[in-house]
Amino acid sequence: MSTNPGDFGVTTTEILFQAFNWESCKHGGGWYKRLNQQANDIADTGITVVWFPPPSDSLSPQGYMPRDIDKLESKYGNENDLKEAVSAMKSKSMRCLVDTVLNHRCASHKNPGNGQWTQFGGKYNWDDSAIINNDPSFRGRGHGGTGVPLEIAPNIDHQQDFVKRDISDWLNTLQKQIGFEAYRIDYARGFHGRFVAYYIKETKPTFAVGEMWDGLEYDDSYMRPNQDSHRSRIAKWVDSTEKMCKAFDFTTKGLLMQACRAGEYWRLKDSQGRPAGFLGIWPERAVTFIDNHDTGSSQAHWPFPNDKVMQGYAYILTHPGIPTVFYDHVFDWKLKEPIKQLIQIRKEMGITAVCKVHIERADNVMYIARCSKEEKSSKQLYVKLGHGNWAPSAERGWKMRTSGNGYMVWTRDGIPEKEPEPTLKRIQSQMKPFLPVTLEQEMKLTAAAALRPTEEEDLPQKPVPVPAKKETKLDLDENKLIMKCVDAGPGKKKLVIEYEMDAEIADGTEFTITLCAQREDEVDSLVKRLS
Repeated sequence: MSTNPGDFGVTTTEILFQAFNWESCKHGGGWYKRLNQQANDIADTGITVVWFPPPSDSLSPQGYMPRDIDKLESKYGNENDLKEAVSAMKSKSMRCLVDTVLNHRCASHKNPGNGQWTQFGGKYNWDDSAIINNDPSFRGRGHGGTGVPLEIAPNIDHQQDFVKRDISDWLNTLQKQIGFEAYRIDYARGFHGRFVAYYIKETKPTFAVGEMWDGLEYDDSYMRPNQDSHRSRIAKWVDSTEKMCKAFDFTTKGLLMQACRAGEYWRLKDSQGRPAGFLGIWPERAVTFIDNHDTGSSQAHWPFPNDKVMQGYAYILTHPGIPTVFYDHVFDWKLKEPIKQLIQIRKEMGITAVCKVHIERADNVMYIARCSKEEKSSKQLYVKLGHGNWAPSAERGWKMRTSGNGYMVWTRDGIPEKEPEPTLKRIQSQMKPFLPVTLEQEMKLTAAAALRPTEEEDLPQKPVPVPAKKETKLDLDENKLIMKCVDAGPGKKKLVIEYEMDAEIADGTEFTITLCAQREDEVDSLVKRLS
């Protein structure tokens, strides 16, 4: 069993739940108390990890401008309320993740020497030597920054030994004193990933996930089809943490929103046939999501289309990576039941962060993918996004499990002992949205006859009347259809289709028959039975 927290969710089915939004700090009765009361509902949804907001004293009510970090008193509640809420979650066999803001910290006092707010309070009472010397707004005396600094608060110098010692001590306190087991790293762009690796090694969380958020690639307002450079930047950051930290998959978030909004499902498949987001290149390090307190909620910096949210969940809850469910969608939008159904299916099928996915269609009509825990697993699922008319064969054991606006999911557990016969009717019904199985009668006729002057007269002949072009689609009697395989040279087979019909229909007519199968294994199975 791997001891690397980056491998969390590789062998187990994990669901992360963000248990707050941007307005939660304003809840009159205290947010921790509310979560304590909702522990049963959260567990019943199928959640395995609960993400709590920043717990420390903060200049901003949401907690993202931390001040005296050892003081666990916030707008969400006091330390005792926090302990009880965490305990309630753990009593339901759920882990708890704490949102940590390590990049920056607000001072409690002014520096008497220069009048800057650079004197920190509480147990970890640093001075301006804890601030990077190229901070855009504060005059730090530390080392140069190692990331992209913020302007709104002092950026902490993680190269200082006392900073690393104190932050490690604080994180260990959150684990031992409160009961947290995992971390979210806020604004991970602000400092180098090697410091994240250091804190993980010093405190040994079950897992950690970083917010490595930067913009996708655009040409003006048009999202570029290829977002490889964006997901590569996320991968580079994860690599810098010595592969110990996961990252939120902002690439998939952007591509999935555009795909669902505009029906551009082709965006979800890359040039190698893999999922086009970060999960397509490093699934065990990807944490997928639909919205969070920044992108959605009252901030709505980058919200998922309201009427497509369940399409989004149908995707992330059936695909690789660790999926995240947002509090608003479960409790405020009343989407608990459809989300719960998708989570149940994920667990039943044993879908993990590294599950196998085969994308069978991704175009402007629909997206179809087959997913399973392992390549040859007997438990499999199909997910379809879009409104196209398609479904896997019930004769092959597929059962429709859940559906909603623009999505459907089917599962099967084991391949039927007796395969259904490859009748034209079955193939036609299953493959209708791909390529129609039809027998077409085409009368290829000219629009007009040529004019031919003769020796006897210098006048053109009258045009020869011809019937208009006609295409006819015939109803087939499958009892008259014969399919067989014949030798076609060394190591080759040819599929021959014969059909009995009246000579007056067949005379002078060209026919086209198109035969399709859903997947390669269906083709192989078809050929074996006909051989």
